[in-house]
Amino acid sequence: MGYLMGIDLGTSSVKTVLIDESGNIRGLAQSDYPISIPRLGWAEQDPGTWWASAADTIRSSLRKAGVSPQDVEAVGLSGQMHGTVLLDNRRYVLRPAIIWPDQRTAHEVKRIYRELGRETLGKITLNPACAGFQTLSLLWVREHEPENYRRIDKVLLPKDYVRLKLTGEIGTDVTDASATLAFDTGRREWSMELIRRLGLDPGFYPPAANPFDIAGYVTAEAARETGLAPGTPVVFGGGDQPMQAVGNGIVIPGQVSLTIGTGGQVFSVVERPYYDPLLRTHTFCHAVPGAWNIMGAMLSAGLSLSWLNRNVLSGLSYEEINELSGAVGPGSEGLIFLPYLSGERTPHMDPAARGAFIGLTLKHGKAHMIRAVMEGVVFGLRDSVEIFASLGIPMDTFIASGGGARSPVWMQIQADVLNREIYKSSQTEQACVGAAIIAGVGVKRYSSVAEACRAVVRFVDRPATPIPGNVRVYEELYGMYRDAYRRNRTLFRKLGSVPSRTDED
Repeated sequence: MGYLMGIDLGTSSVKTVLIDESGNIRGLAQSDYPISIPRLGWAEQDPGTWWASAADTIRSSLRKAGVSPQDVEAVGLSGQMHGTVLLDNRRYVLRPAIIWPDQRTAHEVKRIYRELGRETLGKITLNPACAGFQTLSLLWVREHEPENYRRIDKVLLPKDYVRLKLTGEIGTDVTDASATLAFDTGRREWSMELIRRLGLDPGFYPPAANPFDIAGYVTAEAARETGLAPGTPVVFGGGDQPMQAVGNGIVIPGQVSLTIGTGGQVFSVVERPYYDPLLRTHTFCHAVPGAWNIMGAMLSAGLSLSWLNRNVLSGLSYEEINELSGAVGPGSEGLIFLPYLSGERTPHMDPAARGAFIGLTLKHGKAHMIRAVMEGVVFGLRDSVEIFASLGIPMDTFIASGGGARSPVWMQIQADVLNREIYKSSQTEQACVGAAIIAGVGVKRYSSVAEACRAVVRFVDRPATPIPGNVRVYEELYGMYRDAYRRNRTLFRKLGSVPSRTDED
């Protein structure tokens, strides 16, 4: 029996799975790592840590599955999107990677709009300029770290660095490249016009292939570090959201993914490369040839709950969090949470936005705060759903994934806030499974991505169904949630100018 391996390089951890021919997970391993925040608003990670963690999970997954390395047919990758890995001509990393939650590039956002114009940027990339996107981080390095900039030979996305360590080959794929802000997303190729107008070197950018194309083969050195067999095929893989969509079987229009991971995403497949002209959403290439996806993105979804648990609740268990959140009724007795701990993308595109609890009283306790965070995150997802509806995006089936799918309380909140039935895959670790599926397409186990999804992806029979009374409560509360940002937007900007201790130093 042959097996397929999927590696998901996340923001907080890397996970590796091995699936069999029926899509069953035979081995799963995870290794956590931190986000470095050297200054307020910055977010960085060490690519060397990514590789060490990935190698560890590969070994562990093989051991747990009891699988011979020779039985692994192919390896696929999924990875956090937008990040910036700088390599010199010896393929050494020049500085820590700047990753997607990073907010240091407010000046570069203004500059790119000034030099290109919002309309031109939107028509080429189908995306707004957002802090944390690779092109903006690269412009920041050019301005603030000229020595590092002069030494750049190649610029990679996070999962492409792990694949480089596996195969010795440099490259990327169209799903991840379309999230850099240097890509002609409609044409599915690098935008030389945009790159040159920004004064960047076209030589920085590696070729962009389909996610299921073979990128290379496991080297002898990588085999020693990971336990994989030398010569194992490795496909290009893709960004975590397209790979998670594949793992959820979302490959045709009308299917909508609701993801609550570190960030939050609402993701839908579209048949042509169209986008929100107000630039509140993102449009990227999908893993399916000739398809794209439109996506609304939150920066602090599950991250908001983990922040609360780590810094306020002193580390409750997952079971305790679910029990407490279920003990409070819809609306958290008048407590609203704005999940803008790292600024926000959809719908505000506002790096100055701040998180807030609004409505706190003496009657509120930790259970109310937990539920208010969960509700605030889903209100943020609804913002994207409302934009999709205004654009005429088909939305027939809603599928939850990430932490929002593992919690019965969070599943019910999603059903009630959106007033929709919410399904979930019977699979876990959808991004890993999606990467493994793409690997199977690459080595011709499956004839297409759609055929692979039909073979592997299965759904839980009974969806979470809206409760009419809860729907009415959330409809009123959602209006208050939206109003809370509008009323506090100026205050958020003023708070952002208050110096931190690091600034004073």
